[in-house]
Amino acid sequence: MSIVLAIHGLAKSFGSLRVIEQVSLELEDNTCHALIGPNGAGKSTLINLISGTLAADAGTIVLANQDLTGSPVPHRALAGLGRTFQLTSIIPTFSVLQNVTLAAQAKDGSSLRFFARVAEETRLNERARAVLDMLDLGDRQEIRAADLSHGEHRLLELAMAIVAEPKALLLDEPMAGMGRGESEALVETLVVLKQSIPMLLVEHDMDAVFKLADTISVLANGCIVASGNPDEVRADTHARAAYLGGGAE
Repeated sequence: MSIVLAIHGLAKSFGSLRVIEQVSLELEDNTCHALIGPNGAGKSTLINLISGTLAADAGTIVLANQDLTGSPVPHRALAGLGRTFQLTSIIPTFSVLQNVTLAAQAKDGSSLRFFARVAEETRLNERARAVLDMLDLGDRQEIRAADLSHGEHRLLELAMAIVAEPKALLLDEPMAGMGRGESEALVETLVVLKQSIPMLLVEHDMDAVFKLADTISVLANGCIVASGNPDEVRADTHARAAYLGGGAE
């Protein structure tokens, strides 16, 4: 398998507080790499460093052989780094289809056109509808985004990330606030999706993590203390202490 996303020696401090210390990990094609650990471990901070919403003090971030270290968020997105649930911008009064079509339009570099022009672009609308059908939102495409349930709202955010055709996808606690049935349905969707879009996942639901992840890294006090496949992590003393001894960050 080829390496899609490579993180080496990433570090971040806030004053004298060292939050992330020399973290390195790799995301391979057609896989899910899960990042777990207790509250305060630095998981969300690490995702923010990779996505560019926080600047790293040291280290490198390389996506598909393109060095993104120091690049702003828009540049990382155009390079193919996608992120769900915190950075997507849903317009509540627009329909589900309109939101996803706008995301597709932004990927094509035409986000400053008037929406009337977007509606005429058959290709973008077809791409948006195909993604909505894949996520079982096809029958909801004409309703306002504001009228979606919490679980459907999460799926819409995922659709907006997918339609941009990212090379790698950052998922920061995608199951948060979902009911058991909604979480299980999303896991099944992501199991299929990772075959075409590799993903780095932060998630507190351990059932979801062990169903989805090909590789799991355990973060504690800003450092990776264990990494391996699910069976290896289950058997690792440090890993078990970290992820069974705390909740989600």
